[in-house]
Amino acid sequence: MSPTAKLRAGAAMILAAIVVPILLVLTLTLPQFRLDAQTVPLDGAPHAASLPAGAEYAVLAATRTKEGAPSCVLTGPDGAPIPLREVSGGVTVENRMVLRVFDTGTGAVTAGCPPTPGYTEVALGKRPDMTRLLGGIFGAFGFALLVGGPGLVLLIGGLRGRARNA
Repeated sequence: MSPTAKLRAGAAMILAAIVVPILLVLTLTLPQFRLDAQTVPLDGAPHAASLPAGAEYAVLAATRTKEGAPSCVLTGPDGAPIPLREVSGGVTVENRMVLRVFDTGTGAVTAGCPPTPGYTEVALGKRPDMTRLLGGIFGAFGFALLVGGPGLVLLIGGLRGRARNA
């Protein structure tokens, strides 16, 4: 392989090692930090929320612990309760902790949340997808290392070959 070809290939690989991770972070990681949340006051009254159908959403509150955090009862359009599932660990997005997760079903949800001391509202927002979040981060680093490393070797080899020919 000629030094010029090595230079071109190395530069292209280094450029790809910079651009592709940025695109991965923008498309996979950053969307996980957008909740598209609707707030529900903690007044005990039923509040209707229109959410995307067939999505996994979460009940979130501005808290750092689940103990003493607000709780809500969610019902579908037919009045049947929507099951709320526990989450392991503590995921916080936009200063709100994920308390429980649920499936939106048809998208029409009614939330009733009793007053809880120290809190004024909860949010119903998209549940962060940890697989996509971590996959975007580690995929970006992995791609940068796997493509940028050989690209740097080719670039240096091309520069040394040019220096010898000069």
